[in-house]
Amino acid sequence: MKIDPKNLIDFNRIITEIIVKKDSKVFEDYLKEAIKELESLENLKQTEGEKVKYLAERLEFSLDLLDKIAKTPLNFSSSQTLADFLLSQAFEMEKIAESLPEGALKNLFLESAIYLGVEGQKIKQGFYQA
Repeated sequence: MKIDPKNLIDFNRIITEIIVKKDSKVFEDYLKEAIKELESLENLKQTEGEKVKYLAERLEFSLDLLDKIAKTPLNFSSSQTLADFLLSQAFEMEKIAESLPEGALKNLFLESAIYLGVEGQKIKQGFYQA
């Protein structure tokens, strides 16, 4: 099989064009801005009720998972996987809860996210390993 040089893309040229055309910003800055824009658009699409429902479901699932973890001896690899999952849940919950208006629900979900994060870190450090 022969590769036609016309079909190859010169990535260096494309990256250089992006940097020159965009006020000498690096690609990472553009990627961060694009991600922030997508996240803000996603959050705007959800109503407050949908956010609360989603957070309640995540919290209930995570607490059930913690209950199962307490009853099951864990090995190193499974504890690391579960800890990473709980930490990501806590981070996601905190991010969404921050967008709620001030009040008891916001505080509840923020404190719950902290609790899940602490428990995830404890699992990661081996507090619940057999």
